[in-house]
Amino acid sequence: MFRLKNERVWRVFTYLWTIVFMIFVVANFFTQGRYEYLVPPLSAIYTGILGLYVGTKEFDRWYDKYEGRHPGEMFVLIWTFIMLILFGFSLAGGSAYKISSEVVAVYIVVLSIFALTQKSKRLYQRKRVK
Repeated sequence: MFRLKNERVWRVFTYLWTIVFMIFVVANFFTQGRYEYLVPPLSAIYTGILGLYVGTKEFDRWYDKYEGRHPGEMFVLIWTFIMLILFGFSLAGGSAYKISSEVVAVYIVVLSIFALTQKSKRLYQRKRVK
């Protein structure tokens, strides 16, 4: 059933927006910022949905309702790959190809969320052992 309280719904929203935003970031970069005006709202939507998904997942973990295993390592690896590629093209292409500072901020948010969830997971596992 479709309920916004359901962790699977937030996972689907997160995966969908991740794919949409990643494609947009790459397209905007290679069109030399033609769609730069869309970066702020799409960044806000993406980070908001990512935060909601991770938040619900962590609450479920701490209240023993989280059963799934959907590691965030893939998000981090894919974002890192995209950022490295964009930085490489930016260096090679000169000032014509610029990475939006908001996209860099989103990357930092993704890294931060991943680090926090890893710490939360370790704390939860330690609590369960006791």
